[in-house]
Amino acid sequence: MEDRRAEKSCEQACESLKRQDYEMALKHCTEALLSLGQYSMADFTGPCPLEIERIKIESLLYRIASFLQLKNYVQADEDCRHVLGEGLAKGDDAFRAVLCCMQLKGKLQPVSTILAKSLTGESLNGMVTKDLTRLKTLLSETETATSNALSGYHVEDLDEGSCNGWHFRPPPRGITSSEEYTLCKRFLEQGICRYGAQCTSAHSQEELAEWQKRYASRLIKLKQQNENKQLSGSYMETLIEKWMNSLSPEKVLSECIEGVKVEHNPDLSVTVSTKKSHQTWTFALTCKPARMLYRVALLYDAHRPHFSIIAISAGDSTTQVSQEVPENCQEWIGGKMAQNGLDHYVYKVGIAFNTEIFGTFRQTIVFDFGLEPVLMQRVMIDAASTEDLEYLMHAKQQLVTTAKRWDSSSKTIIDFEPNETTDLEKSLLIRYQIPLSADQLFTQSVLDKSLTKTNYQSRLHDLLYIEEIAQYKEISK
Repeated sequence: MEDRRAEKSCEQACESLKRQDYEMALKHCTEALLSLGQYSMADFTGPCPLEIERIKIESLLYRIASFLQLKNYVQADEDCRHVLGEGLAKGDDAFRAVLCCMQLKGKLQPVSTILAKSLTGESLNGMVTKDLTRLKTLLSETETATSNALSGYHVEDLDEGSCNGWHFRPPPRGITSSEEYTLCKRFLEQGICRYGAQCTSAHSQEELAEWQKRYASRLIKLKQQNENKQLSGSYMETLIEKWMNSLSPEKVLSECIEGVKVEHNPDLSVTVSTKKSHQTWTFALTCKPARMLYRVALLYDAHRPHFSIIAISAGDSTTQVSQEVPENCQEWIGGKMAQNGLDHYVYKVGIAFNTEIFGTFRQTIVFDFGLEPVLMQRVMIDAASTEDLEYLMHAKQQLVTTAKRWDSSSKTIIDFEPNETTDLEKSLLIRYQIPLSADQLFTQSVLDKSLTKTNYQSRLHDLLYIEEIAQYKEISK
């Protein structure tokens, strides 16, 4: 009975950690460990079942992650020494097996993510992080160990949409465990969902079951191809993580880089009034001196199904050679084009957009020349009905009818000298720039009646920018 209660508390701790309820996760971890307090890790070579070992290791790892998020670094370090010292005391095979099992079930990723972020940058309150760093390394090595354990599977049998014969739409990305998939309550109760195919919840038990199966298949496939640098997704996720965690994001991603001239057609921001819409952009990248384009990728997952890379060509200003681009391409890998001693080189990249629903769709295209910063270009499609566009235009006119901006020719300007800006503030100012015009505001996302996973960020950003312009209007009086 003790073991059963401990297992339940351990599962509750895992769920609380995924919900980012760290206080509750800590409570459940402690309950599980107290229930198992009569056992010792050193006794696991004896009659104690391996299940007890698993529960204790999982509970300690969840508690370490909770302590780190609650900034109780001393207790996290103490638990870390405990799990490493006793868990590896008599050989680490069993310990690593538990970690591999957690990795396959999606239970290890929240712990490793928190651990990695906590160890990024300065030491935790000046504390020596030798044990925490050792644990982080061990979790990273677990991915390789798990990949080796799955080497008997055939990737072709796991390819989505082929041998398995999936019948429903693809599951949403960004899920860390198959248990995170949910049923759409509105569809089950009313038989209709306003988000249609874009809904992030399943519309039937059968679809939910298929999503969970596809998640397991995708997990095995990812593990098998862990060391393949061409694996779609890993490059984009790594780049986003590096950009978000950098105090100098402009050194990771930038809209302009030295030696590369960017031209595009049409404008990067486009508004349409039809639900079923199609749009293409052509980017011309002129490199002087000539340089190799190694990768073109669509960065974000939110609206990925609507965007694709459709064409890439390379050459000089007069002659272009088309490159092979697969259907529905999200990441193109090059680096094999002969430049034949040219003093300049031109790349032309075609990006397509398709939709059958109203909404605001954004995507960032990255052009990687093998050096940082990586060149990026942002595109946006605002698909709204004629009535909504008229309302947006009216609101825009109300906002932009302000006095002329003050400048040195019309006003006496006394410079304000603020306190020294921190590195974090500088990085935020670079990452979230002030819109150049009101045309970039009042998108469809502002009119959505409810917040969703796909529109909340753009809506909050737009509302903050609108508030900023409204405040400027008051000051201008």
